[in-house]
Amino acid sequence: MRRHNKLSLTILLIMSILLNGCWDKVEIDRRNFISTIGIDIGTDIGKIDELKKIKPGEPFSEIDFKKLSVFYNFPDISQLGPQQGGVAKTKTITTEAYSMEDAISKAIEKSSRSISFAHTQIILLGNEFFAYPDVAKEVVDYLQRQPSLKRNMLVIMTLGKVEDFLKFKPDMEKSIDNYLEGIIKGSDRKVGVIPITLDEFINDLITSGNVSIPCISLDREKNELKLAGTGIVKNYKMVDTLSVDMTEDIQILQGKIKRGKRVVYKEGHPIDFEIEGIERKIKVRENDDKLQFDINLKLEGEVKGYYVGEHVFSRNFIEELENNLSKSLKYENERLIKVLQDKYEVDLLDLKEYVQKFHPLIWNRVKNNWDDVYKSAKVNVNCVVNVRRIGQVK
Repeated sequence: MRRHNKLSLTILLIMSILLNGCWDKVEIDRRNFISTIGIDIGTDIGKIDELKKIKPGEPFSEIDFKKLSVFYNFPDISQLGPQQGGVAKTKTITTEAYSMEDAISKAIEKSSRSISFAHTQIILLGNEFFAYPDVAKEVVDYLQRQPSLKRNMLVIMTLGKVEDFLKFKPDMEKSIDNYLEGIIKGSDRKVGVIPITLDEFINDLITSGNVSIPCISLDREKNELKLAGTGIVKNYKMVDTLSVDMTEDIQILQGKIKRGKRVVYKEGHPIDFEIEGIERKIKVRENDDKLQFDINLKLEGEVKGYYVGEHVFSRNFIEELENNLSKSLKYENERLIKVLQDKYEVDLLDLKEYVQKFHPLIWNRVKNNWDDVYKSAKVNVNCVVNVRRIGQVK
């Protein structure tokens, strides 16, 4: 009996292996692997108020409303092969639609191959897209509902039409997708850019309506695509762009910068100092019904250049340099914080998160009016700079 049961079980296992298959199997050469999704406003965006006149029970299928322009970049895998290069050039499917789901439907209609988002690395958002908060909310809602989209893909804002950036032909890469990913992630020397993933982008907008996004710009005359700082979005609407230098200061205040550069002048000559390490500690206390934050920064690094003939071995020289760098960083960062508080009213330094995690009693008292508390808070920046190396000097 036992032998019979074992035989039956073995036969069932063999049958399950032999008969099992991929019901939705699609050959790789019959797929378009989308690498970048670009989202911008459509040609009918100026007529958006007309949509409010349509009643829920009225038919909408016959209305071709172009609220969004959506672009799907994908590598041309027909260029790949044993005798060809390892990176294929990109092609683009362009659609205009009333929603993201409508855009995908139209992209499928235009494509002779199945569309896959398994390898999507980047989402590009045009800055004009954030001039329409309700449209932005619709797109964010769609993005959070799609399990096919990887949550670790990068989100980038274009200062200009997304289509122009997708058409850009970089000299260093065959693919614009690889180039974009490279200038955002780069190496450990990349400064002035704070990458944001799709997961972080969605969470920030859903929880507060605010988010900071790395920006890129396009110089048509020089045919150059480059970093352009950080876009500030408040209540789903674009408010301004912080420069690359200001973005680097935010990285310092967040304690997340890997490498950075600062300069002080002595007798008309620049002294370049490269930041190689940073430590940040925050303290908070209540003072006259207001919060007071102390952001304590410890930085260390190396002198990268000064002036031939000038020796930088003396302790006095090093101490003077450290003091000047500390004063410069303190002044520069405190000024930036006031701009973030007064002009933009956005917290890019994770102060809210810090109070929530480490000071629950204070948070319970201020959580209902955090925006006002943040605006009126006093934030002190204390910097200690240590010059660890001065380079090789004869």
